[in-house]
Order: sequence, then C-alpha cells, then structure tokens
Amino acid sequence: MIYAIPCRDNQLSNHFSKAPAFMLIDTENQQRQLVEMPTLLDGGEKNCGKKSARLNLLQQHNVQAVVVKNIGQAMLSTLFSKGFKVFAYPPRCPIEALDFSQLQEITDINYARPSPNKASHSCCHEKSTCTSSASSTKLNPRTLDKLQRIFNIHR
Repeated sequence: MIYAIPCRDNQLSNHFSKAPAFMLIDTENQQRQLVEMPTLLDGGEKNCGKKSARLNLLQQHNVQAVVVKNIGQAMLSTLFSKGFKVFAYPPRCPIEALDFSQLQEITDINYARPSPNKASHSCCHEKSTCTSSASSTKLNPRTLDKLQRIFNIHR
C-alpha cells in the first residue's frame, strides 16, 4: 500500500491541507519519495484550487492511504468520498519509526476539526454557486459611468 504523510522540512506537518510536501511510502517495496506541492497555484487562486491540486497529486502517485495529525472536516470528507483510507498519526513518533501495522484507521468525520473557513468561503467550482445572478449582472459604477460617456447616455 502507498501511504502519504504530510511533511514540512522532512518532519510531520501539523495540518494536512497546509503541508508543503508529502512523504510517499510504499510498504510493499519500502520505497520513500518526498513530493513537493507545486507552487504555481499561489497566484491568487482560492484554497479550493490548491486542495484539488493536492488531491490530484495524491491520485497521480496512486496513494491509497494518508496518515494525518490534524485535518479539517471538509478535507476528511473529501478523502473518504475519493476512496482514500485515513489513519491517525501516533503522537511523538518520528516518520522513520512509523509502524504502519499499528496505525489506527479513521472512519468517523468527528475525528476532524470543524472547517472554520468553509462557512464563510465556499469553493467556486461552479459559477452559479459563487455569485447570485443579480450580482453577476451588475456593472461596476466606474464602468457604468464610462459607458454612459461613450454612448452619450444621460440618467
């Protein structure tokens, strides 16, 4: 089985969604590979784009399970729905000493922390869920003024 462990500076990262890299460990052939998260998404994209890229990266590397310390409910739910097994990282255990046969599988969403930003910010995969139809048709006041001058329209 291929496991992914969120890492920061070759150490366990405290939070799954904020880890800059993953240590991929194949338990069948004992191979380890550190995979850095691409930084190309830092240019103004929403966090949902970064999280989708994170999931895509795990799928590209045929990861079947992740080992986490902290994770939000939204991400844990997504991992469950994508078919990943999720395991709790044992406290005070270095990555090199991790015994995969002793890991406790997480099967309940209550293990995760509430996703505080999920209520105020939603991922914008569909334009209709991000903006109402009224707000998407309104013009910026400066744009409206410019159009009125161009077309010689008076209020």
